[in-house]
Amino acid sequence: MAEEPGTSEVRLQHRFDRGSLERYLSSRLPGLARLPAGALAVRQYSSGQSNPTFYLQMGGKAFVLRKKPHGPLLAGAHKVDREYRVQKALFSAGFPVPEPLLYCSDVSIIGTEFYVMQHVQGRIFRDMSLPEVGPAERSALYLAMIETLALLHSFDLQSLGLQGYGRGPGYCKRQVSTWKKQYDAAAHTDIPAMNKLAEWLANNLPPDDNEESLIHGDFRIDNIIFHPTEARVLAVLDWELSTTGHPLADLAYAIQFYFWPTSIKDLGQVSILGFKDTTGIPSCEELVSVYCRCRRISTALPNLNFFLALSYFKVAGIAQGVYARYLIGNASAENSHEFAKLVEPLAERGLELSKRSSFSSTQHSISGELFHQSRKGQEILLKVKQFMKQHIYPAEKEIIKYYTEHRNAEDKWKKPPLLERLKELAKAEGLWNLFLPDVSGLSQLDYALIAEETGRSLIAPEVFNCHAPDTGNMEVLHMYGTEEQKKEWLEPLLEGKISSCFCMTEPDVASSDATNMQCTIERDGNSYVINGKKWWSSGKCGNLHKKG
Repeated sequence: MAEEPGTSEVRLQHRFDRGSLERYLSSRLPGLARLPAGALAVRQYSSGQSNPTFYLQMGGKAFVLRKKPHGPLLAGAHKVDREYRVQKALFSAGFPVPEPLLYCSDVSIIGTEFYVMQHVQGRIFRDMSLPEVGPAERSALYLAMIETLALLHSFDLQSLGLQGYGRGPGYCKRQVSTWKKQYDAAAHTDIPAMNKLAEWLANNLPPDDNEESLIHGDFRIDNIIFHPTEARVLAVLDWELSTTGHPLADLAYAIQFYFWPTSIKDLGQVSILGFKDTTGIPSCEELVSVYCRCRRISTALPNLNFFLALSYFKVAGIAQGVYARYLIGNASAENSHEFAKLVEPLAERGLELSKRSSFSSTQHSISGELFHQSRKGQEILLKVKQFMKQHIYPAEKEIIKYYTEHRNAEDKWKKPPLLERLKELAKAEGLWNLFLPDVSGLSQLDYALIAEETGRSLIAPEVFNCHAPDTGNMEVLHMYGTEEQKKEWLEPLLEGKISSCFCMTEPDVASSDATNMQCTIERDGNSYVINGKKWWSSGKCGNLHKKG
């Protein structure tokens, strides 16, 4: 059996009759009927604090099984039938979830209800700082996550066939009541902060508690499978807490790690302030802005403090429930005995957030300021401003004059010597390739404010090697180019030794504006269908790929 990352042998308390499961799957899943007995291999995922999850391999095919835990359970929890139903509806609508294959309510098969879905091959990031990838990809992955959340909240319940999936208006009131009851049922000791937080939430319900969208209930980056090489969401996992309700509950839950207590690092989350390297990770404000833009709603979210406080109340309740299951011997988490000590600090952070009227993911006060640069970004921006004032603005007239005088000459595409000298000076000052986070160490927000400054001059972007189309072409090569392509094209572009071009044309329309293109491309499963006639052209300005 191929080793599946994040799995181990099935733990003793979660073992079941593999032969019974194999016979059941063989009779219901295509292509498995003629396999010899004993073909099923099973491993258990280490993740998943609630419903045990297993990796199945049989006949060269891979599946994932989710089941209820054995033993006594909290009322209303572990509803694997609801997980199956919502995934089936979303998969049919084209939303990225694993394809659900079958649901089994017959507890005689493996001792509990369960469902089986297709295994999705991709990347899951357990460390929310994404140390495995560079800053540019970190930013792209987080943006893909928040755009997927906005897409989820755009679905109409009736079109999904999920009428009655939730319990109608009053979601926030029900959430406070439900999690209070679940916490009380699992509590092993009195924690005053939890009682105070529950009381505050009950007394400060949002006035718009009648909004109904499909919500995930546990939306965070480690519940997402990303494409193996692209910053694209392939599947959103773990729909146990899904229901209908207020979409800001999901948004607050997704950004709660920005405010996570630095004293605890369990539950797979940590405060962004605790990350060793945050380069490329969008700020809390940026994620909220992107989400609101995708949903076409105002960025003024006056009740965000309620939903953040609710998130911490819910996570504290979950932690208490994990510990309660540890005490009775059916917890899924290997470190379940440690969860009791998390409840109080989580509740205290929830109380703190309930009192805030504005939110920032930095330690600095940004009253009235939506975008906040890092210290390095501020320093580079100041150097750029000084460089432009001292060198670029005084040189603009001479360089424009050069191009004017040479516009009809044979060497009209040759770079002015003064422009070349400015480039060398900028490179010596460290003001070079500022657009690329992996090279500059700047975030996208840092560079956006720098680009705003360089955009005041016709020549400044080229002086700093941050001009189109080279920037876009270098980004593509950096993220997706082979090592050979990087050596041949990216390295000399980064050094400013060559220039690149982007040319396209199409029959019947002027395609210098890409929005005019008539050619279409549509996703068809794991492939794409391109429909149209496309002509590519290359323009050669003198000797385009060589300076001078």
